[in-house]
Amino acid sequence: MIASPISGLKNTTRTWCWPLFLLLFMTASCKKDYQEENKGNTPLQLTTIATSIVLEQKNDNADGVVFNWTAGSNQGTNASISYTLKIDKQGSNFANALTADLGKANLTKKYTVKELNDLLLTKWNVAPGVAANMQARVIATVAGDAAPADSSAIINISITPYKPVTETLYLLGDATPKGWNADQATKMSAITAQPGGFTWQGPLTAGDFKLITTLGQFLPSYNKGASNSHLLYRTLDSDPDEKFHISATGVYNVTVSLLDLTISITEADEPPYTRLFMLGDAVPTGWNIDNPAEMRVDSSNLFVFTYNEILSAGEFKIPVATGNFGTDYYMPLVNHQALTETGVQWVAGGSPDLKWQVTNPGPYKIKLDLQAMTMQIKPFTPYTKIWMVGDATPAGWNIDNPTALVADPGNPNIFTFTGPLNAGEFKFPLATGNWACDYFMPVINGSAPGSTQMKFIASGSPDNKWKITEAGNYKITINQLYETISIEKQ
Repeated sequence: MIASPISGLKNTTRTWCWPLFLLLFMTASCKKDYQEENKGNTPLQLTTIATSIVLEQKNDNADGVVFNWTAGSNQGTNASISYTLKIDKQGSNFANALTADLGKANLTKKYTVKELNDLLLTKWNVAPGVAANMQARVIATVAGDAAPADSSAIINISITPYKPVTETLYLLGDATPKGWNADQATKMSAITAQPGGFTWQGPLTAGDFKLITTLGQFLPSYNKGASNSHLLYRTLDSDPDEKFHISATGVYNVTVSLLDLTISITEADEPPYTRLFMLGDAVPTGWNIDNPAEMRVDSSNLFVFTYNEILSAGEFKIPVATGNFGTDYYMPLVNHQALTETGVQWVAGGSPDLKWQVTNPGPYKIKLDLQAMTMQIKPFTPYTKIWMVGDATPAGWNIDNPTALVADPGNPNIFTFTGPLNAGEFKFPLATGNWACDYFMPVINGSAPGSTQMKFIASGSPDNKWKITEAGNYKITINQLYETISIEKQ
């Protein structure tokens, strides 16, 4: 073997050529993406699986029609081929065609049931329930006119559209938050994955309601049908006007299927909101919608919200969210409703703008029950004496002579106990000599020293108690206005 230098040169040259070869290969490969090799002279053919189609709204998201076609011919020119699909009514010679320019290398086009139905109703004015005789063809165009365009044979399809149900639905009636005011009826939410489906959760009062499709219009409406779970579509004043009846005030889930003409009305297992707020110049945080005072959720009843505070003379209302004055609210039934009245309503978007008014400043306890739809606003006078009773306390279960807490001389709401506690239970009676008196108790029975909340319980029922598991010296501090407690082992 000779001339290793020559061999080395050949090797070097071969190594240098590989990137060039790869570049040329990749260029040719990329070029094929935009150009077509000779496709021969096979005629362009358009097909679809079904030639008689009846559309149904419950299948809105499914395929309504799928067109497929064979590759066109560029007559051996290697020029790229673009495809155009045209659809029109039979006999129109495609004068009012829907034209879909589909570009290169695309051999299929589909329309969902909803897309196809909308086209039939709006573009070609086909009446719902009437079969429309349609036609379609695909055209293959060769780039640069390197070869003449080709068109498939026309295929004929019969398509029957449906009449879509309304896309909006509202609750109307004296059982609903807006009453019989059709201009401000309560809007339901469309269920995205369920055509014709709507849902709503919120307060309903004892009374009647039906459903309307358009704000300000009493017709068409959906009324009670053959039963409480069936709907009747009503288009004329002479049609039956039966309504759904709510017998007890509460929070309800209402779910509707307009395609099946069914309705479900059930009491909610969970409250419509997990957070509520106090907004107004009567509360310390004022009209700050970005950071209003938050109400406290009753852990033993998630439908109940409380707010205990020293209120100023002024107004307030209860927004369901922060950061936007246009949110929904809980408001009185009339503006400046008497604080002794318990009526409350849910108001969408804060209009009309109704507020409670405090004329006598001072400490108040407020309780909103979303299930009963009641609002209690009571001035609070601090108790001057509070006791402890239970086997954890020095006096045990002696209601005639329980252990007294010590009042804070600077704040009539604060009481303390400092001393030994046994392993056991306790609660705070607000009187002596009678087990059926009022109490401060834990929100949840058996709460441990780490709990920070207590609440007023009338007549001792339910009978909740704190539980001490480790005997020792403790300091207990309660605030009867804010209904808070601190239990600290010393």
